[in-house]
Formats: sequence, structure tokens, C-alpha cells
Amino acid sequence: MRRQNCFKTIVMIMAIVFTTSCKKSDCPVNPVPNPNGNKYQRIIDRFMEAGATGVSVTVISPQGIWNGVGGMADVQNKIAMRPENTLRIGSITKMFTMATILKLQEDGVLNIKDKISKYVPGNITDHIANANEATIEQCLNHTAGILEYLTDETVRTGILNGTSIKSPPERYLQFIYDKPASFPTGQGSSYSNSNYLLLSLVIRYVTGKPAYQVVTEKIINPLHLRSTFASTIIPATLTKCYLREKDKTGDLLEVTRLDNDAVGGEGALDGGMISNSQDVATFLEALLTGKILSQPSINMMETFKPKPIDPSDLFDNPDLAYYKEYGLGLMKLLTDQGQAMGHDGHVYGFIGKAFYLPEQKVTMVILLNYFSPDPNSKVMKILNVKETFNLLF
Repeated sequence: MRRQNCFKTIVMIMAIVFTTSCKKSDCPVNPVPNPNGNKYQRIIDRFMEAGATGVSVTVISPQGIWNGVGGMADVQNKIAMRPENTLRIGSITKMFTMATILKLQEDGVLNIKDKISKYVPGNITDHIANANEATIEQCLNHTAGILEYLTDETVRTGILNGTSIKSPPERYLQFIYDKPASFPTGQGSSYSNSNYLLLSLVIRYVTGKPAYQVVTEKIINPLHLRSTFASTIIPATLTKCYLREKDKTGDLLEVTRLDNDAVGGEGALDGGMISNSQDVATFLEALLTGKILSQPSINMMETFKPKPIDPSDLFDNPDLAYYKEYGLGLMKLLTDQGQAMGHDGHVYGFIGKAFYLPEQKVTMVILLNYFSPDPNSKVMKILNVKETFNLLF
């Protein structure tokens, strides 16, 4: 879920401001022993030197699992980040959504070639352009042409003034009712969180259960992901989160309340989940190595098309020029180390990325409780540039 357009507004209206930052010497790291630990530690060091508040990194490689953290989980109370801390994972959630849909297809309860209108009631789809024509598959790969709900000014206003607290998919989808589609179904590609809200409804109506419950039953519990939450309940392990208009020089704003109010309503499978880096790495490694899905499902998941246009422009910057294609809920990058598959994610005060490099059989997950809309942000640059993948080797 991406919300870049309203960050400047947030910076102006937030009342609680913290100007304390975490120096590298104040940021303890707790890695699990690994022969490549010193290499992986460089990732954390670079983020902390750039001005991040806190970071959690997990690497799974043939040599084992490494987990390290740096910085602060709570700046005001001087509570250090710990491996067990959880963070919001934003659009990394979309991979959980996709995996759940494909599991339901394997169970024979749906087919991704089905139109979403087969499952979602007409009193919803009749009001959303393309919703009666688009298939589940087209929603998964953003070729449905369904309008992005986050571009609506009313949504942003509601989030900022507290009237859209943990809204369900139906509430957010109403903001695109009776508005034109982005393009005819199947004749373009544009990233839209609305697609994944509709997929959440598909999951609910086809199973008769809340979508979060289905994700938990199909993915979270079988993998024993004890720090992963598809739920409206906020775990005690969740860190505070922060936004800075400009790295180091700008005021550090705590935006925890904003994220907790605006993100993670029931069934918010566009970006509402909470996890930690080790659980996300465990999930991603399992997803891309055949431990969750059958090979036919993996083949569908890895059917890539040119990357979708991003209405928020977040992915349309030079540092992400190596992001080339999108599959079913899956981004493909062309790094110096070969291809990498996974997803980026962010909400207001959290950012992260989770990618698997199949040639090296290495999984890397980076989660931060920090965001900056500054186009020159060093923290954002480190997260985005492909050179960060080189630090793994």
C-alpha cells in the first residue's frame, strides 16, 4: 500500500515531533551467528549511518539463517529494536494474498480465470468500472484497469482526520464507485491497491470466512509464523514508526497512531499485515521453493509482464530502473547478482523489501520503522538501489 501523495500533508499537520535520532553507537545489533554475518551486518550499518530510526534484516542462505537489528523500536522511550519486534509490511502483504488465492485454486474452490463478479456481489461490482469483466488473475497482476482508491482525496482526508479508522474493503472501494476505469480490462497495466481489496472480498465470499482468517489458516499457521499477524489486533511487539521530511536534517515525526488507525482494517489484504523480517523471509523462501504451492501454481505466479505503471510514482525513479516485470503479486528485479523475485512494501512510517535470488538460493528481507518522502533520502536510496543486493556476497 503506497501513500506518497499525502506525506507532505502529514508532515505539516502532525503535532507530536521528536528530534532525537539514533546514532550508530547507540544501536545494538543482535545477529544469529552465521559465517557471512559480517557481510550482512553492512546492510544494517548503512541504514543506520544514513539516518534510519530502526531496521530489521534477515538473510536465509545455504549457510543458514542470519537475523540482525539496529536502531530503535521506540525513540522517545529509548527502546532498542529487537529481533522479535514486529513491523507493518505494507504491500509485502500482497504475496500472502496471492499465495492464499492460489491455494484456494488448488483446493478447487475457485479459478484465477474466473471473473471476480462470480464471487463478489453485484451491489459492489456494478458500481466499479471493469469489476464485472476483470478476472482474479487480472487483479493479481494489475491488468484489470480498476481505479486506485488511494488517489482519491477523500480517502487521504479521512485517514488524516481519523474518520477512516480501520475501514473494511467495502468502505474504501466506495471511493471509486461510478468513476471511470484506468483502461479497458486487459489492455494496460497500472498498480492498484483496489485490486487486492477486491481479492480480499473474493476470498471472503468463496470461503464464507473473514479473509484474514483464511490467510492465517492457509499460510501463516502451516508455516508456524508466530510473529505474523493478519488481524485488526495490534500486537504488543509492534514498533513505533517514524517519518522525516528530510533525512537527518528534518524533524522526526512519530506517525504510529496514523498507521494504526489507517492501516489494517478487516480484510485489508492490499497492505494491512504485520510481521518481522525472519517470518517474512521464512514465508518468501517457502513460497518460491515449492513448500507452499504446487509447481503449476508457481508457474502461474511467475508468469511475468512488464511492470505496471505506478500512480504514486514511488517505483518510477532511477534507483529502481532494474525493476522490470510483475507476475501474480510478485515483482521481478534484474540485479547484478541475477534476477530477484519478491515485493516491496510501505505504509506511512514503515518501509521494506523482501526478495529471493534463485541462482544463489538467498532470501533477503529488510524492514524499517522509518520513511522519508525526500527524493534525496539516503535511507530510501539504500533500500532501492540494486547495489544493496551486492552486500549479500
